[in-house]
Parts: sequence; C-alpha cells; structure tokens
Amino acid sequence: MVRRALLSMSGAWRSIRALVVGAEGTSGAVLVQLAILTPLLVTFAVYTIDFGLLAFNKMEVQNAAQAGAQYAIGQVSYDASAISTAVTNATRFTTITPSSSEFCGCPTSTGVNYCAATCGSTTCTACSTTVQGHYVTVTATPTTAYTPLAPFGVMSGTYNLTAKSTVRIR
Repeated sequence: MVRRALLSMSGAWRSIRALVVGAEGTSGAVLVQLAILTPLLVTFAVYTIDFGLLAFNKMEVQNAAQAGAQYAIGQVSYDASAISTAVTNATRFTTITPSSSEFCGCPTSTGVNYCAATCGSTTCTACSTTVQGHYVTVTATPTTAYTPLAPFGVMSGTYNLTAKSTVRIR
C-alpha cells in the first residue's frame, strides 16, 4: 500500500513537471519570462491605480467646489456659511476646508476681472457699470494632502489638491 502511494506520488510529480517545463524539459523559458515580467506588471498596475486615485480625488474636490457655486447661484443673497455647508455635503472627504468670497467684476475672454468688493461703486474703473456683475468664488481644499500608494520614483511626496469655481450670481 505504501509502495502504491509512492508510485502515484511520483506520477503526480511527473505531471506537474511536464506542465511547468514541458515533457522533454525544454519549455522552461515561459517560467523565466513570467518571473521577469511579473514585477513590471505589478509596478505598472500600482502606478495606474495611484494615478487613477489622484485623478478621482481631484475630481471629487472640484465637484465639491462646483456644488458650492451652484448653491450660491440659487440664493437671493450671499451666505458664506450655507455655501460652506453645501461644499462639505457634496464630498466624501470628512475634512475639507471650504471658503468663499464675493466681489464685483466684469467678464473677459480669459476669466473675470476683479473690480471692487461691492458693485455699483464709482471706484471701479476696470469695468463699465453696464457689464459689472456680482460674482462668488468658492474654493475647496482637503485638509490632508494626497499621499501616493507607492512613494518612490515619479510619485514621491504628497500633493495638495485644491479647486476653485467662480460664478455670477447677479
């Protein structure tokens, strides 16, 4: 009975060896190639996941800033605490620093020019009174910086994510 178990064990080893290195022992090159390529594939996968998480977190912060700006559009008057609440509620980050400011400005082809803290003042010479508008800028910044999964090579250090959204409310 013991002899039969040894024979079947050696048969099992022969089957495994034939699978790994081939029937004549000449197919070991596949195993060597796998041993060389596996670390490269794992490294590429980690970096791909890392860049994807960085992009996702940046989009999450940008969406929070835009949610605060959208809230400001729908209100009659500027309310900084309500805008901050809208930013905080629009993200999965538990610790995000929202801030907002209002100003008077005029639109240009590259953005919004700042005129004054309040609209209708005669001190604003950069914009004519016919194109002046009341604007709100909402900024969202997570309190903790993004730390990569693999802090070596290209992705060393941490990255501070911040997003800003400016809208005209009147």
